[in-house]
Amino acid sequence: MRANSLALLSDSGHNFSDGLALLLSWYALRAAQKPATPTRTYGFHRIGILTALFNALTLVVIAVLIFIGAWHLIVHPEPVQGNLMIVVAAIGFALNTTIAVALRGEAKHDVNVRAAYVHMAGDALSSIGVVIAGIVIHFTGWRYADPLVSVLIGLFIIYNSWGIVQETINVLLEGAPLGMDVDALVHDIREIDGVDDVHDLHVWTIANNMNALSCHLNVAETTNGGAADVVANVKRLLFARNIPHSTIETECGGCGVDDVFCTLENHHNHDHSYDGHDHSDACGHTH
Repeated sequence: MRANSLALLSDSGHNFSDGLALLLSWYALRAAQKPATPTRTYGFHRIGILTALFNALTLVVIAVLIFIGAWHLIVHPEPVQGNLMIVVAAIGFALNTTIAVALRGEAKHDVNVRAAYVHMAGDALSSIGVVIAGIVIHFTGWRYADPLVSVLIGLFIIYNSWGIVQETINVLLEGAPLGMDVDALVHDIREIDGVDDVHDLHVWTIANNMNALSCHLNVAETTNGGAADVVANVKRLLFARNIPHSTIETECGGCGVDDVFCTLENHHNHDHSYDGHDHSDACGHTH
């Protein structure tokens, strides 16, 4: 490269990954609009989660490569053309800032778009760093400004991408939605009139702003046919807590199940006979 600058090369590599991130994000948004199928009953929403994870991990790899290159320049410094660094980085800053501003609004609601936004915003700030390094080199001749700015760019990239990595892995592991107090939710469900207890509860995120829950409710035997009303009240509570998709099974009291969260087992090596309780006739069993 004519400028012989690692910082500018790092910024260029980040720009290349930006283009890939935008392309993948566009594809994920299109794929999410496809309807569910018999083999993809949740639809294709998680393509966006996989895309966000891929984009974030790509940034981490780029940061590691930047660190390796920076170490090489610290040990073996080379002459750098500061003027060319300034011009090229300034152009990159203008382009990336424009795209980042366009993505900012949607990035608050979609982790896939947020990953692309981090790419663009990070590259815009990286370009500022390259401009500063170019100015320092031009006026002082201090070559270490180039690898120093490169390391700062790498640290910034990792800082901004790591949160996306954690968020997407949490979704793929069927973790509870980030920021949701599940214990408080269980407490509020138990406070609803007609609910004796709740168990076998699972709450997870399908994709962006698509939270789901399934559980078993022990309803008071006096409610009998009113179990459907109890379920409706619970669903209203869940909807208010940003859980629009829920599957609820009702049971009479006395089932003897105390665990709120059940431990799933691989039934391949177990007896396939059902040993649960059937209360459909006793208390208006509903789903």
